[in-house]
Amino acid sequence: MMEQWECLGRRLNPRPEGKCLLGLSGGADSVALLMMLLPMLGQRGFSLEAAHVNHGLRGEESDADEAFVRALCAERGVPLHVERLDLKGRRDENAAREARYAAFERILRDEGIPTLILAHQREDQAETFLLRLLRGAGPEGLRAMRGREARPGYTLLRPMLDISGHELRQALLTEGLSWREDRTNQTPDYLRNRVRLELLPQMEKLNPGVTRHLARAAELIGKDGDALDARAEQLLREHSGPGWIEAACLRAEPEAVQSRMLRRWWKRYGPTLEERALSYEQTRRLEGLLEAPFGETVNLPAGWRARRRKDRLILLAEKKNQAPAGENEKEAWRHAREEKKEQSHD
Repeated sequence: MMEQWECLGRRLNPRPEGKCLLGLSGGADSVALLMMLLPMLGQRGFSLEAAHVNHGLRGEESDADEAFVRALCAERGVPLHVERLDLKGRRDENAAREARYAAFERILRDEGIPTLILAHQREDQAETFLLRLLRGAGPEGLRAMRGREARPGYTLLRPMLDISGHELRQALLTEGLSWREDRTNQTPDYLRNRVRLELLPQMEKLNPGVTRHLARAAELIGKDGDALDARAEQLLREHSGPGWIEAACLRAEPEAVQSRMLRRWWKRYGPTLEERALSYEQTRRLEGLLEAPFGETVNLPAGWRARRRKDRLILLAEKKNQAPAGENEKEAWRHAREEKKEQSHD
């Protein structure tokens, strides 16, 4: 029975190592991933625990999911952590996802586990790509989900992005293994469900294999984005500081690197906001400052501004004389004093 899972397991990318936590909902994808991971136990120091989050959104069905996962882990000898959540009246998909990730992160932290493994597969990737495309995302958003992500305090792995959901269900059926179905996945209440149930099937009729093509496009965009991100990060370290960035360096780079540098600069030295990323329009306004007359400013979120100086762009906080955040406070305050001096001559 394990031969099939070992064969599928060889397609996992990246392959997990060390101590890992598997997000186990009880659905077909996570059950199949568990079965693929079991033959790998002990290889390259790999060990596995599982985590199940009961949101309580479907009443008895949610409790039945939990009972199923408990029985499965007990049968397979996998240590299990269960979190039961109170969403305080919120029932939307985003609230459930945020609470689920927060629960996973608590378990990782409390148990000293460095790696989280999630069971997203090829169709999930294609759906995410289309959802972001429909919402107007640029290249950074269209890279969709990554196989490996470094997150604060842990590494997130999604090793099944090149395996289809159909393959996973066929493997489970062949082995006579059951799983839990979430009936809310079949309702048109959420845009993701409509993409899955309506849009993707129509696209498959027009071009069989389109799901694989979309997932591959997301992967290729991601690889290009990684290279551009690395270039932007290197330049940012060399040509920026608390609240300032060199204009000449920005002008010398292609727009794809410019925009990444400016968004990272804002996120690093701007205010702490719930939504910290600059919009497309805000980024374009910052780019426009590079060709603007000295002293020109643009408005940014939370009352902040950016100002064009002779050789730099500088960030100005909402409070007139407040310096931007950063490690080199002396440098930041020097720019704030210069800004005040310039304003007296405007």
